[in-house]
Amino acid sequence: MISRRTATQGAVALALGLPASGKAETAAEKHHTFVLVHGAWHGGWCWKMVGEYLRAQGHTVFIPTMTGLGEKSHLASADISLDTHIADISNLLIWEELENVILVGHSYGGGIISGVCDAHKERIAHAIYLDAIVPKSGDTMIGGATIEDAEKRLGPFVDGYLAPPRAPVSFGIPETMTEDLAWVRRRVTPHLVGTWTQAFSFKNGGSDGLPRTFIYCSDKPTPSPQQDARLQSYRDDPSWMYDELPCGHDAMVILPTETAQMFERIADRA
Repeated sequence: MISRRTATQGAVALALGLPASGKAETAAEKHHTFVLVHGAWHGGWCWKMVGEYLRAQGHTVFIPTMTGLGEKSHLASADISLDTHIADISNLLIWEELENVILVGHSYGGGIISGVCDAHKERIAHAIYLDAIVPKSGDTMIGGATIEDAEKRLGPFVDGYLAPPRAPVSFGIPETMTEDLAWVRRRVTPHLVGTWTQAFSFKNGGSDGLPRTFIYCSDKPTPSPQQDARLQSYRDDPSWMYDELPCGHDAMVILPTETAQMFERIADRA
């Protein structure tokens, strides 16, 4: 596992001008551009170790934080919606002039990358849904529940539009990973309820028609029949590739190296 206090061997090699992991001959042909989109309550910070690994392998990596979360939590307001967060990522692609992007969405971020794919299919080489929401047009993030239902399940909300993470905060990170769990707990911020109430509206089918992969984080309670049917649909649908990581929900924290390597393998097939 990559330490937060120590650079990876690959990063050290790159800093010294040496080949990373003996891949000098193939570095150019294996180069990819990744955009990593975080989930609810998180920020770009959660991809720190995955980003370090991918950059050490010579990839270009963008790790945006969406408006009102993480280091942008000072911008939180009741006006923030799905449109805001989809625009955050879309504008990154536009202003950085990105093409052939490997676009990754974790959890809530799956809905956001669906909106980005819908608007910018020509820029996306592969969409990766990491234990993520895959919405259809007309869906909301809270799956048809009312905001009152959501508040009963996740509340109480602060100022009517901020949803603090439920205690005890874990996101599937084992209690034995004390340093990592403390790191996450220090950084999570309330999520914007307005992003849960707006319905998705896709003009181009979301990520339909693009190469895409669903990655399930399998070390958690047995899926409900509905969840199991959904996972089976990804396995059976030829428009999807399917894979699993043996960990809880926050794979980028629990298994950062394995998560990054899986992204590389998927990108190499794109």
